[in-house]
Amino acid sequence: MAKKSFITLFGSQLKLWFMKNTKVKVGILLLTMIIWLFTVLRNQYTYTIDTTLDILNIEQGKTLKEKLPEKIKVNFSGKGLDLFYLLVSQKSSFKFVLDVENIHWFYDFNLNEYFANNPEKIIIPRNVDVKFNHVVYPESLRVELDRLDVLKVPVRPRLNIKTAPGYIVVNDPVLEPDSITLSGPRTYLKKYKEINTEEYNISDVKSSIEINLNLEISATDNINIPTQRIHLFQDVDQIGERVITNIPIKLKGVPHGTNVEISPSEVTLTVVSAVSHLKDIQPEDIEVYFNFQKNWKRGENYYVPMIELPAGIISWSNLTPRRIEVRILRERSF
Repeated sequence: MAKKSFITLFGSQLKLWFMKNTKVKVGILLLTMIIWLFTVLRNQYTYTIDTTLDILNIEQGKTLKEKLPEKIKVNFSGKGLDLFYLLVSQKSSFKFVLDVENIHWFYDFNLNEYFANNPEKIIIPRNVDVKFNHVVYPESLRVELDRLDVLKVPVRPRLNIKTAPGYIVVNDPVLEPDSITLSGPRTYLKKYKEINTEEYNISDVKSSIEINLNLEISATDNINIPTQRIHLFQDVDQIGERVITNIPIKLKGVPHGTNVEISPSEVTLTVVSAVSHLKDIQPEDIEVYFNFQKNWKRGENYYVPMIELPAGIISWSNLTPRRIEVRILRERSF
């Protein structure tokens, strides 16, 4: 019990000590940290830093065949403050530059040898006093060039849309943009005939779809693409039906010199389509015909005509009349 009382008393005294002269104690702590930080930043260190690598002066009409690393690991020596400043420096003021002006197709660079012989290619802020030691990774780099080509290809959406019962996809999807202009090395660019979107699956759809989709392109092909996403709109509507009257019947394949008559000359049928499309359907849009040359048989007078539906109409039913009469008229001789 005595031991517990001692611990309780000690805790109370410690808490009381912290609560008295709090500002003074905090000030002492901050001053101690500043002194420690000042001392640390003035010490000499060796440190490896991820540094931007810029490729300059590629021959006109050519491009890099393979992507090169955007960063390289470089070892420096200097005071802690200078090394810290390098870490937070902007890309434009701290980078390593690889000049490929004299390369026609390919060259293997020893990076340590290159930057040791070309110190002006190491861009360091003027107020920073550090020493470049060596490139840690990669120590060598193969630069390979290829012909620069430009190619415009269509965008192909990868969609799997399943509508709810009583609904239908209307027309093709509208893409913005519907084609993309690619640029890059000829070796890889020539294999692109189209560019796909990411796959998009959705089911039980009852309304139109409006989404953004990412484009899929191989990261290893070093192809430049102006945008990574496209906007897609797909119209979805309810299914309805409508009776279309006065649809004219056409005659096809009638031999020259033969006079053929059909009766009746018009029919009626019911079509199934998207509700928004039904009102625009005209009798002339539906092709009802009889091909005399292919289907006429001697001694047979009644036939079921052929029906061809335009895009947008799902199906038809209730053809009236179901059969038409086909007669050969003979000229009366005097």
